[in-house]
Amino acid sequence: MEEHKLHGGTQVMGKHPSAACGCDMSVSVFLPPQYGEAEGTKAVPVIIYLSGLTCTDANATQKSGIQRFAAKHGIAVVFPDTSPRGLGVDGESETWDFGVGAGFYLNASVPKWKNWRMYDYITRDLPNWLGETYRNIDMSSVGLMGHSMGGHGALTIFLKNPGKY
Repeated sequence: MEEHKLHGGTQVMGKHPSAACGCDMSVSVFLPPQYGEAEGTKAVPVIIYLSGLTCTDANATQKSGIQRFAAKHGIAVVFPDTSPRGLGVDGESETWDFGVGAGFYLNASVPKWKNWRMYDYITRDLPNWLGETYRNIDMSSVGLMGHSMGGHGALTIFLKNPGKY
């Protein structure tokens, strides 16, 4: 994991294992200044920011500016990658709108794309990892947002999971 100070908080970048995607997934996490690991420290809410087509976890981390708002309001922000990468699936990088960078936050139904299980990753693996890794992120107070493909993903995941987000 790589860490940088930003707006009084900490931007963490790294990878974690995903059973759904069958590989390590890149993720960035912004921890606001109000976040603390000490026992009795109040947990902070979290927003999962889903990026658009062809993006990585770095796009919104570097370009959105959401960290300034999150620092002011005591909100953690998680920036997951948009698809599995480096699996060597034939054709995974041939077009910009299918394969690498194009997970669409759903589970693929064709066996060739069995590792493109972004719905399961976002709704299961990522929250489990966050809860285990950052004990003072309040996993009962999770919001979803996104842009482009990520906006669609945020809406469909929200609608399929009433009361979770």
